[in-house]
Amino acid sequence: MKNSRFSAKAVLLHSSNYRETSLIGTFFTDKYGLVKLVVRAAKTKKSKFSSIKAPGAVFDIEFGGKGELKNLYAAEIVDSIIIDETNLKIHLYLHEIIIRTLELEAPVQAIFESLLNLMKEIEKIGDSTQKEFKLRQFEFQLLSELGYEFSLSHDCNGKLIEEESFYEFIPSQGLKETSKIDQNYVSQGSSILRFKEGAFENEQSKKFIKYIMRSSLDTISTKPLNSSKFFRLNKDAN
Repeated sequence: MKNSRFSAKAVLLHSSNYRETSLIGTFFTDKYGLVKLVVRAAKTKKSKFSSIKAPGAVFDIEFGGKGELKNLYAAEIVDSIIIDETNLKIHLYLHEIIIRTLELEAPVQAIFESLLNLMKEIEKIGDSTQKEFKLRQFEFQLLSELGYEFSLSHDCNGKLIEEESFYEFIPSQGLKETSKIDQNYVSQGSSILRFKEGAFENEQSKKFIKYIMRSSLDTISTKPLNSSKFFRLNKDAN
């Protein structure tokens, strides 16, 4: 983007200290994808950006400048998602996969809208299995939008997935029929087809679908996803 002034809807995904009173914020916007912005004087008492780190806030922002690191000129909260403490780690995970899989200033409006919708949905869902299913759906959409989609109806050789057959997942290829029987890394075709239709078949299906999404995301991520280690999603989101 050239040195101009831009406006967009945005959420703050991450911030870090910059000099004594400012921050550098990584924002996810509807029009411009990820942008890194200097939020000047954000840590001062009378800052106009005092609400910039409000959890769940959705902003209308104005920004501009040269290079990858630009300046935030204005930010107004236009929507707010009330985040339950029990869901905080799920939101942090969503922020992380966006930061680690998207390139700066690459517009992906469909993902932006899906992220906001999912953030709101998570707060309305009480069932942990349904929360997990929504997360897996979002991960699959993200992979598809970035050009890393794999088929859930055909194996890597173009053959229809069969309910009674067993499949392993190879990130660079997709699903591959196998004679191996491994509890974590192999699944029966029926489980894959049920997920495609909108549900988990059983606990093993949940583990396998999580494995194929995470291994795919790790393949395209700028760094290995650390949420499983630090946010303990196995306990909180699954």
